[in-house]
Amino acid sequence: MAKACLAQCKPKARCYYGRMKKTNTSKPILHIAHANGFPGGSYATLAAMLGDSFEVHAFDRVGHADFPVRDNWAELTAELIAYFETFDEPVIAVGHSLGGVLSLKVAIERPDLVRALIMLDSPLLTQLQTAGLWLVKSLGKIDKVTGGARASARRQHWGSVDEAREYLAGKKLFRDFDPRCLSDCAVAGTHSVGDGVELFFDRDVEAAIFRTLPHNLKTPKDFNLPAAVVGGTNSEVLTRKNAQVMRKKLGMEVRWIEGGHLFPFERPDLTVKTIKELTKSFGLID
Repeated sequence: MAKACLAQCKPKARCYYGRMKKTNTSKPILHIAHANGFPGGSYATLAAMLGDSFEVHAFDRVGHADFPVRDNWAELTAELIAYFETFDEPVIAVGHSLGGVLSLKVAIERPDLVRALIMLDSPLLTQLQTAGLWLVKSLGKIDKVTGGARASARRQHWGSVDEAREYLAGKKLFRDFDPRCLSDCAVAGTHSVGDGVELFFDRDVEAAIFRTLPHNLKTPKDFNLPAAVVGGTNSEVLTRKNAQVMRKKLGMEVRWIEGGHLFPFERPDLTVKTIKELTKSFGLID
């Protein structure tokens, strides 16, 4: 049921893909936490391929209802915690970018809710990066180093989903997307309005998330959760230095996949293969 919903649901004003208690006791629950601006349904192709080994769920979009976007993402973390609490067992938390950081914060604050953690191109910042982030935020220059300004000006209306898909295909950001994932992003990323479709992920919320990146994340010394980080070889977000910090501080296994920051959409088959290999190495699937 959850897998079918991920693959077929068209999000409305407030839809949660698979928001239910565990329905198939033979499969562990795997939760996909989305990147900023990409609703949960954008990962439908990945979810469908993961469905043979996991019961797949995904949160549709953080920060749009009862949990506002504030500095350092405390409320967004609380929103994901509230969602994880609806399940009967801890989840395998797979998070991309924003979703990876939020999943890590949940794992730190509520380790009882997380069975294992896989972060997809989500960095743990170095001390120098943290200090720099705090400084640019303090000086009001955060838009110079994030996508906040671009998000605020993002086009938000098209005549149809097909028109939106063609528009995305012409953008550099989506240039290397697998066609299946490009279609997922066009479908899940829009919703119907009177004269066409518009962005489902509010562009002002997306901008606010960029502008409130955490500079206060503290990692515990006794982080014992099975965990890994998977980075894009060409990513400008997760660097080799970030990966080294995550291996040293959190004991994370590090993997690399050819592609950029959005490699889960560029290499969905390889991403799924890597997720399955990691969860197998954690002893969570056969």
